[in-house]
Amino acid sequence: MTNLTENRILATVTLKAPAKINLYLAITGKRADGYHNIESLMQKVDLADQIQLSIGSNGIRLTCPGTDLPTDEGNLAFRAAASFLEANGSRDRSVAIHGVDIVLEKKIPVAAGLGGGSSDAAAVLRGMNILFGAELSDDELLTLAKPLGADVPFFIHDWPAAWATGIGEELSRTTPITNYYVILVNPGIPVSTGWVYKNFALTSTGNPFILARDRASADGRSPWRPSVPEELYNDLETVTIPRFPEIGVIKNELRQDGADGVLMSGSGPTVFGLFRDKVHADRSYARFVKKYGDKVFITRPYQSEMSH
Repeated sequence: MTNLTENRILATVTLKAPAKINLYLAITGKRADGYHNIESLMQKVDLADQIQLSIGSNGIRLTCPGTDLPTDEGNLAFRAAASFLEANGSRDRSVAIHGVDIVLEKKIPVAAGLGGGSSDAAAVLRGMNILFGAELSDDELLTLAKPLGADVPFFIHDWPAAWATGIGEELSRTTPITNYYVILVNPGIPVSTGWVYKNFALTSTGNPFILARDRASADGRSPWRPSVPEELYNDLETVTIPRFPEIGVIKNELRQDGADGVLMSGSGPTVFGLFRDKVHADRSYARFVKKYGDKVFITRPYQSEMSH
């Protein structure tokens, strides 16, 4: 890695950190380390946090205006910044003598199954790479991202959608959905991801959705994506909905409103509805806002920054 020079360091970098939904999520097994192997189709959406990074005098200063989120090691964005400084400060004096000031403006609900914390962490890594002119490759950024969390690598890539295997860190780019309005309904129920996975019962016969699917392709990547709405699927609904029936009620109401596909995202509690028709989407959004207020969003599938 080349040494940085002062004139390659920018004063401020601002990035969007998009949310994601899981169009498909199957648990394929439990590993010896306690983590679960998954197969999932992850799709980014335009709902996004905003990360502003500026050169600081020393160390890391994180602020999250209007929230009670931690601003130290308890925040994944802080840990991402620490990881970057530790990895690059020892190799480059320009990084070592500077710190970073981070302003995290939250739009994505916290602990909602939408990957907000992971996306923030990835945006910090990508942003600091630009801020300091470090010129780390995607592979080098992924090396920093993987220890932070299973979803963080997905957000390092500027891909709208990816097929994820392993614990979520093995990624193949795939075709995204495009022509939908996405309504996100978060009932505000605190759902622990750890609790959901701990209570998921693996069956010995395997998941029929997986067994019935042939993912072989010439280039070794999965060509599979759901033909919405028939193949939207989430194993974790079998844990979360019996414990929190309100999630099932929201799914039914979105269907009644004309959604083409409905599913809980990740470990929940957020439910998304995919609408091709804008009139139906707007009506459904307005109805849910009356019940859940600012925990309801209408957004669109994300397109890569390079395609804008």
